[in-house]
Amino acid sequence: MNNLIQIPCEKCGSTTVMRSEGSTQGLYCTKCDWSVVTTHIPEILLDTKVYEIRLTGGDCRNEEHVKTVAHLSGVNFLAARKLLQQDSPLIYSGLASKIVEIHKTLNSVNLKHQINPEFIW
Repeated sequence: MNNLIQIPCEKCGSTTVMRSEGSTQGLYCTKCDWSVVTTHIPEILLDTKVYEIRLTGGDCRNEEHVKTVAHLSGVNFLAARKLLQQDSPLIYSGLASKIVEIHKTLNSVNLKHQINPEFIW
């Protein structure tokens, strides 16, 4: 069963479709040039808290771990290896939208980490 509401085009009566790209969303006619659009900013982009990601595990002998930490924290290979030797090193501090990306990357290489404050995204 389709739960979408069918709204006819105000200009020609044809079918309209809902589209969302970036921060713009709206209804667009499938036949003519009629449309109605609005701004939609995802909730995560409105979150102004500064979050920190700290490693809680990792292997300084694991090349994949070292390269990932180097890339994410903006340091060279040797500095990343030293970070992995520390207790709970800070990898990144910033806004939620970037933290989500880093969280996914760390998970993809099985690097254990903690995000503070509590991260709901």
